[in-house]
Amino acid sequence: MNNKIIWLIIFVAIIVGFIIFWKAPEEQIDPQKIAEDWIVNNSSTYKFDGENLTFLNKENDKMYFAFQSTSSGYGDRSSQVLATVITPHIIEIIIEDNEIKSAVTDGRYDELNNTIINVVPEDKEVSIYFLNISSEQEQLVEKKRIIHREEGISYALSTLNELLNGPTEEEAESGIFSMINPGTVVYDLIIIDGIARVDFNEKLQEGVAGSATVIAIRNQIEKTLLQFNDISKVIISINGNSEEILQP
Repeated sequence: MNNKIIWLIIFVAIIVGFIIFWKAPEEQIDPQKIAEDWIVNNSSTYKFDGENLTFLNKENDKMYFAFQSTSSGYGDRSSQVLATVITPHIIEIIIEDNEIKSAVTDGRYDELNNTIINVVPEDKEVSIYFLNISSEQEQLVEKKRIIHREEGISYALSTLNELLNGPTEEEAESGIFSMINPGTVVYDLIIIDGIARVDFNEKLQEGVAGSATVIAIRNQIEKTLLQFNDISKVIISINGNSEEILQP
């Protein structure tokens, strides 16, 4: 074997060794990006009328995202007659080896198999807190309601909507009233790690003045939500802003 061939073999060996030992590592795919892309393109609930997809947090192998729909229910609802109602959702995603292994919305809807996990939602008796005009301290008054839970709407959100509906005609005649302005709407309610973040429209504080009124409104909302075991703190916002909200 002549010297040229020997040197050629050595040269090729060096090049191959360089490629093996200095090859750049494969690009790592961000699991959060995988999850977001999957939700946007494959989650039937989100694809139907979802919007405002937001990453919340990651716990071990689970990732949590929030989004909202413009109507209640889950999956493809194109064959249903739907009421227009802003409905908040939380979707839990589990990824293994860059593949979606589980995708569950609100703990009730399996997005991978497009099936309801809890088929029959139960009615629930809840407490709504108003005020009594005969009380000089404007003490909160507890009133009971039966919540007929709808698909895609939590008990907490349904209960809060009952609060915003105000007292019944009979209750009002007996001196029961609410400090919360008529026309106030819940835009979003997200519960994570015991903290309920509830977002309202601007009607909530329209014309509101005085510390007594502000405290009464906050007490009505907080007391109504704190009855649920998974809520230990309430953060109130208006159009996403929680700073300087309901200040006297």
